[in-house]
Amino acid sequence: MNKNYNELVARLNARVNPNGIILNKSFSDELGRIPQRGIFIYIKRAMQGVEPEYTQRSLEAGRKVKNKLEAELNNVSFEFQGSVMTNTHIKGYSDIDLLTICEYFYNFDRSGINATLSNIQRVLHLDRIQIGRLQRAVEGGGYTQGLSDLRNLRTDSEGILSRHYSYVDESKPKSIKVSLTNPKRDVDVVIANWFNDSNYYIKNEEKYRGVKIFVKGGIASEDLVLKPDFPFLSISIINEMDSSVNGRLKKMIRFLKTLKSDSGYSESIKLTSFDFNAICYDIDTSSYQYDTYLDLVLTVYNQLSRLESNALHRNSLNSIVGDESIFKNEDGSENSEKVQSLQTMMTEVGLVLKDITEEQRNVKLAV
Repeated sequence: MNKNYNELVARLNARVNPNGIILNKSFSDELGRIPQRGIFIYIKRAMQGVEPEYTQRSLEAGRKVKNKLEAELNNVSFEFQGSVMTNTHIKGYSDIDLLTICEYFYNFDRSGINATLSNIQRVLHLDRIQIGRLQRAVEGGGYTQGLSDLRNLRTDSEGILSRHYSYVDESKPKSIKVSLTNPKRDVDVVIANWFNDSNYYIKNEEKYRGVKIFVKGGIASEDLVLKPDFPFLSISIINEMDSSVNGRLKKMIRFLKTLKSDSGYSESIKLTSFDFNAICYDIDTSSYQYDTYLDLVLTVYNQLSRLESNALHRNSLNSIVGDESIFKNEDGSENSEKVQSLQTMMTEVGLVLKDITEEQRNVKLAV
């Protein structure tokens, strides 16, 4: 055995169930059906994720902070984002992101919408109502007070939260961290504004709206917003795909996140939850939709191996919504740290596969 799985199981249980909550029946029944050996329990428990009661407590914390802000702010809307919303988090005490969205203005992709309207082949596939929405969108003028509005929202939010909570960290440019004691959770308040592209006007569904996150500078002239992100579409895609494969997509995502966390050098592995989502989503569902939990380990290994050995495939891999490359930098060069991290994760999964084979052999010998 390359790893001490009894120790890893204990560490995993402390992370996903720190209060020792009695597992709900579906969790405990599923664990009861596997051989009571460390490696099998570890893999199964890693894929299951967090006891649902912890997830509900994270959402409760987010709602409490939202209610405080909502009572005193005007022209804002609120949304949650992050792994809690896809149930791919791996910590019982998971933070939750609360997007606080300024409603005084929105940004839209003028050039992209014009490009869509100029594309005859694309327009032929749109109906009159969709074309009308696109045309009306580009008729809008510019708005020059966006950064000022966002800074004011950030400042107002800091003041409100500081009055209601004893620990508020305002030092991070992208978020305000609020630490609650009941429930014991951190909530990251992220200031943002809406961003609408062609897809949103064509589909006319809220999940297609993007956001641009505000980054607070030392002074107002240093403020900026990040490039558009589409968290709600990503959440929807993961949840829908996972349902179509009976929960197996999220099992693989959780497994990779757990393995990274338990690797002993997780800080040097530069692959994030965002990256693991894309890596697992890229796998052909027909290759794993009927896999057992042990088979999923091999499925994950094969995917990592394909990406590691095939630079063309690796460098064409994009985020779930297709707007960001996973292994390339913004200048088009390959991100060597992420490639090294991919190799490290492949090695980690390979060791688990080797240990599975050894333990299965031991089980047969014992019988």
